[in-house]
Amino acid sequence: MNNLKLGDWNAICDVCGFKFKASELKLTWQGLRVCEKDWEPRHPQDFLRGVKDDPTVPYTRPDVDESGGEDIDGETLPPTYTFTPDPPPDGDNNGDL
Repeated sequence: MNNLKLGDWNAICDVCGFKFKASELKLTWQGLRVCEKDWEPRHPQDFLRGVKDDPTVPYTRPDVDESGGEDIDGETLPPTYTFTPDPPPDGDNNGDL
């Protein structure tokens, strides 16, 4: 590689350390000058962008008042209650009386 080539000079590959002409070396995305054998393209996964999440819900409803609200005619509705069953009687709870 010590031959004369006008306008070119000797350079060292940053990976393998062999001597090449500067016109034969390629610049990597990391800023290194490498030979053809040691050159590799940047991985496509490096160019992906994350998608920002939207944590909002599609629609909301206000909480129900104690009165239950109003219907279309403006009349007050009775309150809505959640049914809770009575606790089982004391004992072994196997159905025997």
